[in-house]
Amino acid sequence: MNKKFKLLFVVASVTIIVSGLRLAGKWQSGDDYPAIRFCGGASEVGGSCYLVETGETSFLVDCGAFGSLGNDIIPSHPEDISFVLLTHAHSDHCGRLPELYAAGFRGKVFCTPPTAAIVPIMLRMSRSFKQKKVPEKDYNRALAGLESINFGREKRLKDISFKFRRAEHLLGAAFIEISIAQQEDTMKIVFSGDLGSGNLVLLPPLQECRKADFVVMESTYGGVAREYDSDIPIERHREFAQAVGKALEQGGDVLIPAFTLGRTQAVIAVIDWYIDKGIIPSGTIVYADSPTAVKITGIYRDYPGELSGWANEFYAGDILRHPALRETGSSSSVGVHGRIHRPSIFISSSGDLQHASSPRHLMKMFDNGKNLLCIVGWQPPGSLGRRLVEGEETVLVRYRDKGKNRKDWISPLIQVRKFHSFSGHADQNALLSWLKNIEGVKKVFLVHGEVDQAKVLAEKIDAQFGIDAVIPRLGERVALSEN
Repeated sequence: MNKKFKLLFVVASVTIIVSGLRLAGKWQSGDDYPAIRFCGGASEVGGSCYLVETGETSFLVDCGAFGSLGNDIIPSHPEDISFVLLTHAHSDHCGRLPELYAAGFRGKVFCTPPTAAIVPIMLRMSRSFKQKKVPEKDYNRALAGLESINFGREKRLKDISFKFRRAEHLLGAAFIEISIAQQEDTMKIVFSGDLGSGNLVLLPPLQECRKADFVVMESTYGGVAREYDSDIPIERHREFAQAVGKALEQGGDVLIPAFTLGRTQAVIAVIDWYIDKGIIPSGTIVYADSPTAVKITGIYRDYPGELSGWANEFYAGDILRHPALRETGSSSSVGVHGRIHRPSIFISSSGDLQHASSPRHLMKMFDNGKNLLCIVGWQPPGSLGRRLVEGEETVLVRYRDKGKNRKDWISPLIQVRKFHSFSGHADQNALLSWLKNIEGVKKVFLVHGEVDQAKVLAEKIDAQFGIDAVIPRLGERVALSEN
């Protein structure tokens, strides 16, 4: 058997096998509609992806990446999916869109206007792009497929109608109210996406949902009930500002690793406010050194109408601009450490200190006890940020220096503080408060949360509202007509 024939034989065999697998996953027929298949975000944080089948229409809500473990599953027969509804632009909700197009999907991706502006940036940062898992043409298809719809506007497609409502979690983030027309009635399903915490000063508050038959709700912090000193979002950050101000007054620098989308912009706003109020020393230079974060900050400036009243009043039409802010490249800001400078704040990616500029800044700051490291976001298990928060005396830092990959063991003297006030996810109290206002709920599906968090929330929902709350398994299909 010559090489050419062998190659043809292998290709044909693989095609037959793949076709068989796809046929085995073909959607069920019959009267068990509408139904939801949980293709991601089930018993885990990340990978949000839910296939809704009505019998006439099939569509996805989100198509997100699972993160570093790469447990990526594209629903069977993507060519038969009519469209995608996207809750927001975080990669764990949109990161697999190019792979969906690569697998055969050709429909539209509906989202809010700010989300449509941010998604191209996030897809360029996604793991599948960096690893070249899909060709450039499928990224272009994903971008061409984006179609924006304003908050509150109803869109009808066949037997489906839907609206995006404000979720507060992120600029452009929405929960989605979906109505499915049936023979004698209308079924309403609500997908929460990620709901906001009430801490985000730049964004208007989470909207109420009034009615639904079924709710698919996040449970990221379903087991956590936080207490805050104030109901005013900006006041919840006073402890953070006081810690930053104290470190600067004592002659130290402050490092704030922050993810580029949402967290960096929130940190800038809080620092600006407390500089203005004198809690953080006036004249403090703030370096925001992530090029991606700078692009996203520009999008926040492009959508003042989507920001909070507080943001528009404080910035008086000049959103996220302050005399103290320096939006720089990483080499410029890291270079500041090598020369005489007044105590400064460095906001850098990544938020978990695993890559980009954050570990480079740490290497310039770790040996000074006057310096302060502010952890303002969730730190994945095993990450450098998590190890520092847990107080490990010696840690390994991987970073780039002068174009080369390096790694060093350090014994950090830098002060380490963790602040929960920047969390963009609703805690248990906020989740229950939002759900309480929804009338007619028959069942709640808890997603986007680790099992222990979801279990605690399920028990609370049952005890307080008498509603059945279930935690679906990855790949599970639930026929709503049977509930």
